[in-house]
Amino acid sequence: MPIITLEAVTYRYPEAEQPALSDITAAVNPGEVILLRGASGSGKSTLLRCLNGLVPHSTGGQFRGRVLVCGLDTRDHPPRQLATHVGFVFQHPDAQFVLEDVEAELAFGLENLGLPRPLMRKRVEEVIDQVGINPLRRRRIDTLSGGERQRVAIAAAVAMHPDALVLDEPTSQLDPQAAEDVLQVVLRLVAELGMTTIIAEHRVERIAPFVDRIWTLDAGVLRDQTPRIALAEGGARPPVVDLALRAGWTPIPLGLRDARVHAQRLPANPPPQPSPTRGEGDLPGGSGLIICRVDGLDYRYQGVPAVQGVSLTLRRGQVVALMGRNGSGKTTLLKLIGGAMRPQRGTVTNEGVAAYVPQDADSLLFAASVDEELRGQSAEVVAPFAAWLHRYPRDLSSGERQQLAIALMGARADLLLLDEPTRGLDPEVKRALSSYLQTRAGAGAGILVATHDVEWAARTADRILLIADGEIYADGPPAAVLSDSLVFATQISKLVGRGWLLPEEVPL
Repeated sequence: MPIITLEAVTYRYPEAEQPALSDITAAVNPGEVILLRGASGSGKSTLLRCLNGLVPHSTGGQFRGRVLVCGLDTRDHPPRQLATHVGFVFQHPDAQFVLEDVEAELAFGLENLGLPRPLMRKRVEEVIDQVGINPLRRRRIDTLSGGERQRVAIAAAVAMHPDALVLDEPTSQLDPQAAEDVLQVVLRLVAELGMTTIIAEHRVERIAPFVDRIWTLDAGVLRDQTPRIALAEGGARPPVVDLALRAGWTPIPLGLRDARVHAQRLPANPPPQPSPTRGEGDLPGGSGLIICRVDGLDYRYQGVPAVQGVSLTLRRGQVVALMGRNGSGKTTLLKLIGGAMRPQRGTVTNEGVAAYVPQDADSLLFAASVDEELRGQSAEVVAPFAAWLHRYPRDLSSGERQQLAIALMGARADLLLLDEPTRGLDPEVKRALSSYLQTRAGAGAGILVATHDVEWAARTADRILLIADGEIYADGPPAAVLSDSLVFATQISKLVGRGWLLPEEVPL
C-alpha cells in the first residue's frame, strides 16, 4: 500500500492566473527514493508542501483533488498532525528552527507530541547517532555552518520517526564536500532504516545513481519515469549522462561507478591546451584593463579572521569564479570589494561602479510588482521578465528572485559581484546566466562570482580563485585549478582526468 497518494491534485495560489500544479496523480511506495526535478518556478516546492498539508492549510488558494498520507487526507488533518508521518526539511533550514541550540531543537517536535521525557531522550540520542552530529549537540545553531544546519534539520525531522522524509533542495547552499556529507546522511537513512525519501534537487549527479524513480515537473504537470528514461530526455542530469549520449554508451550510466567501465574505451588523447584568453589573471598584457585592485585585505569577526592578506586584481572582460567551502570568506570578500563593508586593513580600489548581489535576493526587492522594480530599465533588461511584470516579487521562486535582482543590479555596473547566483536555478536558466555574464564581460564589465557549482564555474569562468580560511590559495584557468582538485573537480574530471572538465570537451 502506498505511503503517499496524489489523486488529480490541482492547486492555484491566491490571485494567480495559472495553477501551480495541474491534475497530478502519483503514488510513493514504502522504501522508495524519488528525485523531484524541474525548472525554476515549475512547482516543485508547492508539490512538496502538498505532502505535509502546508498547501493548502498555510497558503490558501484553490485546491482540488486529494493527497493521502498514511491513509490521512491532508485536507482534513493539519500539518502538525501530518508532521508525524512526513518529515520535512526546507531549502533554507533556518526557516524551520525555533530554538537556539541543537539538542533543544531536536527535542522541540517531540515535546509538541507530548512524549514522556525518557522516550524523548532516547529518540534524541538515537537520531544524533543516526545522522552523525554528536560533536554538534551542545552548539548554538547560529554558530553552525550551512552543511551542519542541514544535518541538524534532517535530524530534527527524523527524530519524529516519520514514515517518509521530504527534502527541498537540501544542498543548494552547500559547498561540494558539505553537499556530499548531507546526501550521505540521507543515503544512510535509506540504507539502514529503509526511509521513504522524496528529494528535490537541481544538482542531481550525487543522488541520481540511488533513486528508484524521477518525477519531472513542467509548468505544474508531472511525469513519473524510471531514471534512465527521464535523464535521457533532458533536464537536470549528471554530466556523465551527457557524455554517454554523445558516445552512444548503453545502458546509460547514472553515476561515476558505472561510467568508468565505458570510459576505459575512450581514446588516450593529450590534455586540452588552455585558451590564451582564459586565466590571464594578473599577468602583464592581460586583455582587459584593471577594474579593481585589492591590496593586503584583512577582516575579522570578533577577532576571528574571515579574510587574511588577500591581494588580487580583477579585469574588465573577465568572468572570475571564487570558490571555497562554506565559511571560507567568500561572502566577506565580495562585500569588502563591493563596499558593503569597510576593510580593517588593506585597500580596495575600484575603477568604476561596483554592484553586489547577495545570496538572499529579497533584500534588494521592495516594490509591489516586478514591473515597478524594473521601472526605468532598458527594454533589453525588461524583456526576459515580460511574463512576470504583474507579479509580486516575493511570490517568485528563489531562483526567479535571484534572476530579477541580478538584472536590476547588473544593468549599469562596471564590476558585478554575485554571491551564489546559481542557487535554485535549473540548467536552462544557468546557461542563460552564463550567457548574460559573458555578454556583460564582453561589453567591458568585470565579473566576480562566489559559487559552489563546480560544473557551472568550469563552463562559465575564465579564471578560478580558491579560498580557504580567508586566504586565496589557488588562482588560474579552470583547466589548471579544477582538474587537480580533490573537492572542486567536475564529474568529467573525476571520470576522465587529463585536464578535461566538461562532457563536450572529451574527444571520442
